[in-house]
Amino acid sequence: MDTNLLIFTTYQLSLALVFGLLTVFITLRVLNHLVLRIKVLELIQSGNTALALFQGSLIFCVLMLVETSILPSVDALRAMVLAHQTIAFKMFMISFAYFILFYLAALVFSSLVILSSFYIFIYSTAKVDEIAEIKKNNLSVAILLSMVLISTTLFMRPAFSNLVQGLVNYDYLQKPATSEEGPEDSPTSRPEKPRTVN
Repeated sequence: MDTNLLIFTTYQLSLALVFGLLTVFITLRVLNHLVLRIKVLELIQSGNTALALFQGSLIFCVLMLVETSILPSVDALRAMVLAHQTIAFKMFMISFAYFILFYLAALVFSSLVILSSFYIFIYSTAKVDEIAEIKKNNLSVAILLSMVLISTTLFMRPAFSNLVQGLVNYDYLQKPATSEEGPEDSPTSRPEKPRTVN
């Protein structure tokens, strides 16, 4: 059994589970107010299928973009372990710091992508009030708007993933630790052996 692979996989699964659920919570609490500005859960409980579909597409889009922050963090941890041939707590902290930075950047980026796509589409169809139609359980509008958001997310995801990958300083992470020689270890400070005369 490859112990390092098991550790990397467990670390990746832990980040995906914890921050995936956190992303769903943030999407439900924050993006709903920024995009729909309505009481979503109450309308979904009343049987509004269109709103549930659109809400699901919002969560999917955010998760697709935020997911790109996990793999660079795992790669950073793997690079440090392979370079130093050991696993230390400091390596996990550095890797987790990378993840938090990328996660926050992904949240901001996903919000910008969704908001810009949403409002550009609304302005391009000024004769239709999409939010009002979704409130009326208009599935056609919900499907169209959901596909616009999903398509834009899939289109932007590879570029954002490459950007996040490029921010990892692998040269620094793979730099081996150098131990400085003390005065007692330097060649000039070592006492010479006395010469024997035959």
